Amino acid sequence: MAVVDYFIVAVFLLFLFYAGSVFFRWVGSPDDFFVAGRELTPFILAATITATNVNLYSFVGQAGVAYKHGISIIWQTWTGNMALVFSGLFVIPILRRLQVRTIPEFLEMRFSPLVRYLVSFLWIFRLSFWLGVVLYTAVVAAQTLTGFNNFTSWVLIFSVITIIYTMLGGMWSVALTDTLQFVFMLAGALIVLPLAMAAVGWMPGLMQKIAEGHLQLITQSGPYNWKFVLAIWILGIEWACVDQGLLQRAFGASTTKTVAKGLVLAGIVTTPFALLWNFPGLAASVLFPGLENPDAAVPMVMAKLLPHVVLGFVFCGLLAAQMSTISANLNSVATLFTNDLYSRLLRKKATPEDVLRVARRMTIVTGLFMIGFSYLIPKLGGAVEAYLTVIAIMDMPLFVVAILFGLLWKRTRWQGAVFGYFCGALAGIFARFVLHSDVNTATFFSAGASILACFVVTLLLKPKLTADIETIWKAKKTSDEETVSGSHYHIIPVSRWGRFFLWLLFAGLAIFLIGIVFGSQGHQLAGWISCIGMLIYFAAGLIRLNFD
Repeated sequence: MAVVDYFIVAVFLLFLFYAGSVFFRWVGSPDDFFVAGRELTPFILAATITATNVNLYSFVGQAGVAYKHGISIIWQTWTGNMALVFSGLFVIPILRRLQVRTIPEFLEMRFSPLVRYLVSFLWIFRLSFWLGVVLYTAVVAAQTLTGFNNFTSWVLIFSVITIIYTMLGGMWSVALTDTLQFVFMLAGALIVLPLAMAAVGWMPGLMQKIAEGHLQLITQSGPYNWKFVLAIWILGIEWACVDQGLLQRAFGASTTKTVAKGLVLAGIVTTPFALLWNFPGLAASVLFPGLENPDAAVPMVMAKLLPHVVLGFVFCGLLAAQMSTISANLNSVATLFTNDLYSRLLRKKATPEDVLRVARRMTIVTGLFMIGFSYLIPKLGGAVEAYLTVIAIMDMPLFVVAILFGLLWKRTRWQGAVFGYFCGALAGIFARFVLHSDVNTATFFSAGASILACFVVTLLLKPKLTADIETIWKAKKTSDEETVSGSHYHIIPVSRWGRFFLWLLFAGLAIFLIGIVFGSQGHQLAGWISCIGMLIYFAAGLIRLNFD
């Protein structure tokens, strides 16, 4: 990078700091800080979710896997987008009607305070670890682009600005700066993709020069084979239903229908974006074979192909992607701590001013955890491997007890939830670190153990229905807010066309799964079959929103 590139980046960072900090005056209550006063529109909600999910983990981590193993890693994004549509249509509207701020808050309503405190404590560290992953990918990109390899210096540069403006403006800063960062990120990615593809001769040249099997969407063997696609689809549903960093934006939606539209739009809009980092990663495998660190693939493409000034602006786009994710999750951890631990355990009579003050302090503390975890990622096999390991072990059991049992079986008691969560986590740890299984197998272990343990313990206990459980079941249908406003959203549509497109959505899902089965047999068209099913699924989900 030349002096002019550094100048562009410096101006961008200062502007971002100013734009984020300006929202300090908008924060007058804890709801303003945590969920933006529940006033986010569908467009802002979709933009902030997209900006949070498209980050340097994608441009560095996933692109690095594409560089080394091929295009099949693209399903991590695509199945996650399918999960956003599923969650937006069926799950998050229920939680939005309950007016909760966090998943642990829902767990107390459904099970008991103990479950809330346990999950809150664990997820503070879980989200801090994810922040460390994102920070690590930013440092890898910066080192490759600039040649300045001081890890600590880059960590501090990327951390301080984001921590400060998130601490001041809370969710308002996160949501509005995410919208700005989304534009920068998209512009930068749209510059890198054609340059990388032109350098290898576009698709004909890439197909001739790339390693055999690297363009196969679903493979029969390898670390990112058909089992990976199935496992990452399951993990995607879990993520879209229980991830606090994602759902805190959804809880800030203005209405139940808004949250459904926002999540569905975010899933569909993000789908073509996966090409913006996977194809440059594939191109890098042709242009720069033999990189010691595959995570440096796309940064290497940028450093070698982009002219000065353009390089500065594209680097701003990557910074925007990284900072939007950091700010979002910093706010989420602060919310978890203040809403689920501080206000419930440490100071039950805390005033709104006390809550805001502690939330801002927790933002700083989380930033320090993030910095610490960023140093561990290289020792865990890189960004993608580290992140998938954690979600397979910690996230999958939470989805099982919170969503599968919490929303589908009234009889489930808190003892079954706790036992199911720990059995699932321990089974995942055993599979990953004792049996040395891949992430796919660890996912199946943790999910299976959670389901079995929660089911058995629940059967051993007498049913106990509470008023809160009845409230949750009522939220599946409607809310007082919708009744007053007259704007209803029905999870199961009441109109004939609405039900038709709902059935079409499930038909698309079935075609997607058939493609995975074909992939297990080595069929060359398996990936295309799954893609067709995915497109039908997306179209049906979007149209269904117009026929309630």
